[in-house]
Amino acid sequence: MPSPRQMFWNYWYQYLSGRIGSDAVTFLNYGYWPPKGETLPLDPQDEINRPAIQLYHHVAGGWPLGGKKVLEVSCGHGGGASFTTRYHHPDSYTAIDQNPKAIDFCRKTHAPLNIDFHTGDAQALDFPENSFDAVINVEASHCYPSQQAFFASARRVLKPGGRLLYADFRPREELSQWETDIAANFQIASKTDITPHVVSALQRTTDRFRTLAHRLAPKILHPIMETFAGVEGSTIYNSFVSGERVYLSFQLVKSA
Repeated sequence: MPSPRQMFWNYWYQYLSGRIGSDAVTFLNYGYWPPKGETLPLDPQDEINRPAIQLYHHVAGGWPLGGKKVLEVSCGHGGGASFTTRYHHPDSYTAIDQNPKAIDFCRKTHAPLNIDFHTGDAQALDFPENSFDAVINVEASHCYPSQQAFFASARRVLKPGGRLLYADFRPREELSQWETDIAANFQIASKTDITPHVVSALQRTTDRFRTLAHRLAPKILHPIMETFAGVEGSTIYNSFVSGERVYLSFQLVKSA
């Protein structure tokens, strides 16, 4: 039976997917703005999503994916799956999410890319052992009732030497347990504090996200939507600025 936390997030993301409908909102992450001088060339149609795409590029670009079998866990509306498939050229790309409305959206919106979208549980991945070269997970695991179950499941489906390419945030007081859970399943090849780059991205997207939040929800929900979107002045934004929350990216290796 799903936990109350899992039920809340299931309901919340299905609500968002229902409100978005057929709008081309394909990313639901806070974004990443790279250090000065680093520029990612993008096709013109991708420019509107540059901050969100740059987060995926930072995560997925940590290990060459060309010719590899890739699984994305908690793909949301599929923007990251689309970007990674088109720019990083894996041999195959499978993407799962527990939200059936999001998967329906992905199948319609990204159909030409031959991505295998289907519903699935991040804590109990329904694939054979040693199935994938890489697992990608971006800004989702903080919603899982058991992050330990997610790490163990991701490790099981990865081939020996495979990578979990991973980014998320936590309150500072949870960092020690977070890294303990990671270390129980993976070797840490790299760990980067990207909080300043996430804050920089949110500063650039605040106007767009605030407008979108107001359009998608009744007025009574605007404060909640603004916090969820991380707009400047919101509780989540301020917690990144103050250091109360920390946003980290990892490249994790399944040892032989």
